[in-house]
Amino acid sequence: MASPLFELSADMRTTAERRRRSHRSHSRYVREAVPMPEPALTTQTPDPWLESAPLLTGMDEVGAGLLDSLDAMQRVAASAGRGPLLINASPGTGKTHLLIRRVAYLVQELGVPAGQCLVLAASKPGVARIRRELGTLLGREAAAITVGEFDDFAAASPPELGHVFIDDLPRMPMRLFRQVTEHRGPEADITATGDPDSALCAGEPAAFAAFGERFPQAHVMRLSRNHRSPAAVLVAASQVIEPISRVPGRLVQPERPALEGSGIGRCFAVDADDEKHFVETLTDRLAELGVAPEELAVIGPDGMSVAEAADGEFRVVCLTGVTAEDWPNTAAARRELYVALGRTRDLVYVSHTGTGSPLLADVDQGLFSPFGMVPQVRSGPEQPRLL
Repeated sequence: MASPLFELSADMRTTAERRRRSHRSHSRYVREAVPMPEPALTTQTPDPWLESAPLLTGMDEVGAGLLDSLDAMQRVAASAGRGPLLINASPGTGKTHLLIRRVAYLVQELGVPAGQCLVLAASKPGVARIRRELGTLLGREAAAITVGEFDDFAAASPPELGHVFIDDLPRMPMRLFRQVTEHRGPEADITATGDPDSALCAGEPAAFAAFGERFPQAHVMRLSRNHRSPAAVLVAASQVIEPISRVPGRLVQPERPALEGSGIGRCFAVDADDEKHFVETLTDRLAELGVAPEELAVIGPDGMSVAEAADGEFRVVCLTGVTAEDWPNTAAARRELYVALGRTRDLVYVSHTGTGSPLLADVDQGLFSPFGMVPQVRSGPEQPRLL
């Protein structure tokens, strides 16, 4: 089991610590009804992009205005000179945010012609966001930048422009990657972002792996500060992906306080109807607390898939049906759980009947807030032994 990346509070002690306590020989499991805790939304947390992050020495004068919303390492990447650049970072570290600011910086500060910029994104929401934010940063000049979705070029080649920016490279089809890079030299002006661990595919993402081969002199930057998720969720995600990580040794540091939030809610449901009742209760309670329907992602048999949720960001993520049958101990299931955890800004819930997925056993149990019919260990009196 992976170790937490930072110190946890006293009420987040791991299962391993608890197991060190001695138990009497006549232990048995019983189910105890535990009510669902009140959702601890951190709605007062300031927008991390509006906060002034600590800067590296001398960086306060780089790209004044355009890069104000970036932390120190993001500024280094966004203001890097021309040439191949790969941003390899986990969910919530601001890869897309950085890429948009890099495009604007190169156009406005380094004089790159906007009409020579090609920005490619994996999804329609990503394209819409890039266009919107470039418009805010560059005004009318942004209209000259070509922004497209990977699928836009399924039947046609993208335009051969001098400056290429790729968001979410691991999801790019290999055919499109070849079309974009085949006529470019090793010093091409191309920037790409991505997290190979988030690619829901078997084996190494082809385009991501090919980037280093095609551009061996590329600068590779890793972002470590997570601006999205609570600390408990980051620890859980790191423990889930660690055994199969395509980026071994990668560290993630929470921007938000380690003790913020209430951990991960874990519902022990009696049956499928009980689980549905939990989801309905949670949905109603979150609505009372001001969570809009589009801010809640219910992932599972009666909700969206992990692939559908992967393009969004939600205040609350609720994973249902997290059983051993539907979430076995496989690389594919680990990757899906890692991706799902990484989409939340506030709270995560998991629910299941029975004992739940074996993947949940790889997470420090102190990170969970269990409720429903929770199994408890009861020790009976020791029986006298005959000598």
